[in-house]
Amino acid sequence: MSKSQQKLTLSSATTYRSSVNDENQDWEHSSESTEEADYDQSTRRRTKNSMLHQEASDFFSYSIDWSRHASPTSHCWLPCSPKNSIISRSCACLSCQKPQSLSESSLAECPTCSLIIHTCHLSEQDETEVDDNHYTIPPCRASFMDDKMAEKIETYDQHHWSHVSVLSMPCTYCKRKTLKNSSVRTIDQHVTVPKPDEPSSGLICMWCSRNYHQICWNSAKFDKNNNGCDYGEFGNIVVRPQWLRRVTNTHSHFRAQMPGQSEANGVTLTPVIFFINKLSGGQKGQQIYRTLVRLLNPRQVFLLENDATITQALQIYSSLNNTRICICGGDGTVGWVLSHIADMFPLSTNPPAGIYPLGTGNDLSRVLGWGDQYSSTRLFQILTQIVPAHPMALDRWKIHIETLEPNASNVQSENIRQRCFSFMEHPRFIRNGDLPLYENHRTPINSFFFNYISFGLDAAVVLDFHARRTRDPSGFTSPLKNKLVFISESRKYFNDFAFGIAWNISSYLRLICDGEDFTDSIRSCHSIVLLNTRGFGSGTQPWGRTATTTTAIATATTINYFEAQDFGDGKIEVLGLNTRQMALIHVGFRGTRIAQCSRVRIELSHPMPVHMDGEPFHLAGSTAIDIKHAGQVMVLSND
Repeated sequence: MSKSQQKLTLSSATTYRSSVNDENQDWEHSSESTEEADYDQSTRRRTKNSMLHQEASDFFSYSIDWSRHASPTSHCWLPCSPKNSIISRSCACLSCQKPQSLSESSLAECPTCSLIIHTCHLSEQDETEVDDNHYTIPPCRASFMDDKMAEKIETYDQHHWSHVSVLSMPCTYCKRKTLKNSSVRTIDQHVTVPKPDEPSSGLICMWCSRNYHQICWNSAKFDKNNNGCDYGEFGNIVVRPQWLRRVTNTHSHFRAQMPGQSEANGVTLTPVIFFINKLSGGQKGQQIYRTLVRLLNPRQVFLLENDATITQALQIYSSLNNTRICICGGDGTVGWVLSHIADMFPLSTNPPAGIYPLGTGNDLSRVLGWGDQYSSTRLFQILTQIVPAHPMALDRWKIHIETLEPNASNVQSENIRQRCFSFMEHPRFIRNGDLPLYENHRTPINSFFFNYISFGLDAAVVLDFHARRTRDPSGFTSPLKNKLVFISESRKYFNDFAFGIAWNISSYLRLICDGEDFTDSIRSCHSIVLLNTRGFGSGTQPWGRTATTTTAIATATTINYFEAQDFGDGKIEVLGLNTRQMALIHVGFRGTRIAQCSRVRIELSHPMPVHMDGEPFHLAGSTAIDIKHAGQVMVLSND
C-alpha cells in the first residue's frame, strides 16, 4: 500500500464532470452509507475499516489524502455498495484475478474517475506507478502539482482523457454520438476513416467532460484551441491543480496561491471552497458531497468532521486571491464555520461566504436570499450565483456564561408565584431540567452566534427535538420528516401553551439591556428572543417590518424609539413572545419589542433551555449569560 493512503488529516473529496459515459452515469444515485449516520459512528467506522485491513500489515483511509506523502494523482476512495455499482463495471486493479466479481466483496469507488476496486487491493498493492509506464491501479486526474510537475508549464490546464467504448454525449468535433459508415467523412490528412460497422472508441475529459471519437481527436488535437481545458461549465470556480502546492512549513502541508492573472478566456476566476455537513438536510450532505467532488477539484470540498477540518482548510486557501466560501448546512453549521472564519480573518477581511441550505430552519439562508430549504436542483443554481453575489458585513455576538450565587430575591419571587398560581406547576422545561435526556446538551458547542439566541418555551421544544435526533439520526432522513417530528415534540408542551396565563418567563430570569433592568417588560412573555437578523423560527420575522425611518412606540410611561433592523449596525434586537404570539408570528404578526442595545445580560434563577443559531442546549440555574458584540464577518447576499 502506498504512503499516500496511510494518513488522513482532512476529510474532503471531489469527482469530475457529470455525464462521464453510459456505463458510469448511475453511480451518483447510490444511497448514503448507514454507518455515517452521525459523527461518533463515522469515527467508529474508520477505526473498524483500519482494523480489518491491519492483517495485511497495512491499511488505507477513505477520502482524500492531505499528508505530506500525498500523490498528485491519488484517488479519492469512498465506500461503495455492490447493489449500487453498475453490473458492467469491473475492478480496476490490473492484477485482480476476478475483476467481474463485485457482488460479494468489499468495494471502494473513486467518484473523481468512477473507478471501482476491491478494497483488498488497496491493502495488498501499491497504488502508485511501478515505473513510468506500468501501474497496478490507473492514476486519477491530478488534484495538485508537486515541484516536478510544476516546472512543466506546458502541462497546465490540459485535458485529462479517459478512454470509453461509447460516447454518452455527441462528439465535440463531429457532433455525433456514434460513427457509421454513411456518416464518415474525410476531415483532413490526419484522420483515419473507420471501416464499415467498426466500433467507435472515444475519449472524455475528466475535467470539462468534452467527448471525442478517437479518430476525431486525432484531427482536432492539431488545433491549439482544442488542447487547452477550460474545466467545463463551472470552470471559473474550480481550483486549478497548479495553484495548489505542497509546502513543509505549515501543519496543513499544502498552500494554495494563484500565480499571474486571475482571468482565463476573458472570465474572472473566483475559486469557491465548500464546507459540507453530512448530517444536515435529513442527512443529504453526503449526497451533496459526492456531487460536488464530481464537478470540482477534490481538494476544494471539505466534509466537516471537527474544528481542525475548518481550520486547516482555511490555512490552505488563505493566500488564494478572489476566493469565496460556500457553507452547505443548517443554521448551526453556518454559525460554526463563520466563527472559525471570523477568528482567522479579523477586521472583516475574510473571503465572503454564501450558503446552500440543508437544515430545517435555514433562517440566515432565508435572510441572505439563498433559499429556505434543501432542493437537489438548487445546487447547480448556487454554483452560478455565488460569484456575482454581493458581499455584506454581518455582526457576530459572543456569549459568556458564569455561575451566580442564589439570592433571597429569587426565593421570594418564587414563593409569590406559587401562592398566586398554586394550581399550576412549573412549566415542563423547568420541571424536567435535570433529566438525563439533557446530559449531553449542558454546554453550547459554540461561543458565538450570528442570527439569534432565545430562552424559554420555544427553545425547550427545539431542545427535545434535537435530543431525539441525536439519539436516533436514522429517523431524520428528510426536511419534511424533521418538521413532522418537531410538531410531535411540541405536543408535549400542550399544558404550558394552554395555561400560559398561569406563568411567565420573568419568574425564572432577569433581563438587563445596556445596564437597564427590563424584567418588568417580560411579565406577559414565555420566551425571550435576541435577534441579530430579521429571521427566526423557520422564516418568521418576529420584530416586524420596521420602516427605514425612526419610529416611535408609545407606552404608559415612556416612548421607546426603534431603528430599522440592520445586521451590521452593532446592535441587537430584544423581544418577548407569549404563547399566542408564538403561533401568530408564522402568519406575519410580531412579538413584543423590548429594546435595541449593544450588550445584554440574562440572569437565570432556574434551569433554562436555550436555542442559539440552530443549536439548542440546557443551562443550569443560578447562571448568568453576558452577550456582547464581537466583530463582523463578510457574507454573501443573493438578493
